[in-house]
Amino acid sequence: MSFFSFAFLENAISFQGYLKYIAIFVSLGALLVVTSLYLRNRLETKYRDLSIIFLLLIILLLGVQYHQYQQNEVYVADTSRVVTFLNSVKDSQNLQKEDIRTNSRTLANGMILNIRDQYFEVHFNNDFSAYTLSPINLVNPNVTVIDKEEN
Repeated sequence: MSFFSFAFLENAISFQGYLKYIAIFVSLGALLVVTSLYLRNRLETKYRDLSIIFLLLIILLLGVQYHQYQQNEVYVADTSRVVTFLNSVKDSQNLQKEDIRTNSRTLANGMILNIRDQYFEVHFNNDFSAYTLSPINLVNPNVTVIDKEEN
């Protein structure tokens, strides 16, 4: 079973779209060059065809980037809810950030908290505004702690 540290969840929000942005800007530059060549030599249709190809490539890359942006927004919202919950537990139990871990990146009934060397099951009310912690024992006490993002 894997447990995520408080620091991992706080730092999990990162930007990973640099390569796609570079591809979009390179394609945009190529589109401008090819379009200017087409406008200069209107009789050569290869430049018009290349302009259309680069335009379609840009549209495809923008669509992929927008889809990833939407997924990242959902992930950020879920992770920030978990971090808010962990801050609440930390403050109510007088803990340090290093003392608390969770087995889930999203808030859910039945998620498990590792507080120091004890394990607790979390039960939320219907709108996730209140919680209770119930002590539990793990069947397999071998846990993996994920403390930083692995590339």
